[in-house]
Amino acid sequence: MNKLLNRLLPANIAPDIDASEFYSKPPNSLSVSFPLSMVSPSCGEREWYFFIHEHEDFLGKSRERIRMVGDGTGFWRSSGLEKYIRNSDGRVLAFKSRFFYFSGNDANAKKTHWKMDQYRLHNQCPAPDHNSKDEQWVLGKLKRGMEINSSF
Repeated sequence: MNKLLNRLLPANIAPDIDASEFYSKPPNSLSVSFPLSMVSPSCGEREWYFFIHEHEDFLGKSRERIRMVGDGTGFWRSSGLEKYIRNSDGRVLAFKSRFFYFSGNDANAKKTHWKMDQYRLHNQCPAPDHNSKDEQWVLGKLKRGMEINSSF
């Protein structure tokens, strides 16, 4: 909510990435190309947090089942329906979507060890006047799990 209200966030909490830039590269390039805020949990997994700026060209695409990567090397596939995030009163505050990255095209896809969670606020959450309804911010969490003999 602080991001939407244009309030100051703690330094380096999560960088901003434009959706067109984010979806132009495979995830192994993203973790190197952008100064993503990294957290190294146990079990050898790594997580990066970032805000995706979804302008009018990408609105609604965050809920699509498949999102192609711009260079054609792979795609993100949704794991299913969005999950509701509710407050203590049971009101929906936000939605969570999970995506898995596949290399290749849909016909010969190979699931990789990359996954991404996206969190977006419910449309009915109060938004500031300066925030156009033709854009939105999505909080992303990119996660690289353990994989044996990985080239990533």
